[in-house]
Amino acid sequence: MTGRDGAPWPCGGDRSRYDGSTALLALCCALLLALTLTASSGPGSGQGPAGGADDGMDLLRRAADASRKVSYQGVQAISSTGPAGTEHRVVEVEHSAETGTRFHEPGGAGGMRLRPAASSEWPDPGARVLDALEENYRVVRAGAGEVSGRPAELVEALRADGGAAGRFWIDGETGLPLRRMTLDPLGRVVHFSEFTEFRVVDAAAGAAGDGRSPDPWGDRLDQGELRELRADGWTAPDRLSWNYRLMDARTKRKPSGPVVHLSYSDGLSVISVFVERGRLGPGSGGTGQGMRAVEGGGGTVYMGGAGQQRRMWESEEYVYTMLADAPADAVAAAAASLPGPDEVGFWDRVDRGFARFGDWFGI
Repeated sequence: MTGRDGAPWPCGGDRSRYDGSTALLALCCALLLALTLTASSGPGSGQGPAGGADDGMDLLRRAADASRKVSYQGVQAISSTGPAGTEHRVVEVEHSAETGTRFHEPGGAGGMRLRPAASSEWPDPGARVLDALEENYRVVRAGAGEVSGRPAELVEALRADGGAAGRFWIDGETGLPLRRMTLDPLGRVVHFSEFTEFRVVDAAAGAAGDGRSPDPWGDRLDQGELRELRADGWTAPDRLSWNYRLMDARTKRKPSGPVVHLSYSDGLSVISVFVERGRLGPGSGGTGQGMRAVEGGGGTVYMGGAGQQRRMWESEEYVYTMLADAPADAVAAAAASLPGPDEVGFWDRVDRGFARFGDWFGI
């Protein structure tokens, strides 16, 4: 049924019956449609990309470029905060401009661990991560400071409400990031790293391997391989939330099948999601892993407490493991965008599940 100008009446109906109650119904329909569209796309209330000029992005892009030109060694103090508290550690760092970065944690298990040169994390985050940072935040110069006795320039990443989401201290001599922190919407520090010792070395002294070391994260998947993976039933979304975009996808085979590693970033934090077919196997108990069972969404999710945030659950014949140094609200939103947990899950499965991921990826 149409009105005098030929346009249809709101929500259908006959013009002869278009009285006050029909008008109210039409208004409700319009409001429901608007709410549906708002809820199904884009950021929620109080969120969204920050507007304004980015006069600090040039420093961060130079910092990423410097990591491909300057080799260095040093000691980093790192802290990560989860729901149950903060975890502190100290690592020795060897960075080669050619082959990437190795970390050694004194007193920890194993030797030097390699982070590939093509990484979604700092010091060389890659162009896509920097683009995400510029898209999501207003990045500004915020003064000067000093790190490990070296003059540094401060850069802040601001949210749409003007609050700081991240801070970088950039070395005045080399252009490298010497200190970084990520903050949650309440201004609390979620992740912090700082060089307590730092020195530039020549390329030979700073070598982090001979370039022939196997990539611990597996083979990179291209777009065609990702499409095939999704068509085969695997979950690998392009975004976990409005601001966390897929930056890198890799796969590594084990005897029972492939494990897919998906890296997401908003430009500041990285959320890693590991997916494999199967079920969490029986083990000896999960309390030793510092995990707790949380009921919700019709099933059980096993969550880590202090330090790096960890989640593990099984859903429809797949096991999902999430590792993140990111604000709690971002981790919760990311988890909600993935398939929810099945009803079955036991503490003793978690211990075995995380032990297997440690064996496969050295984490």
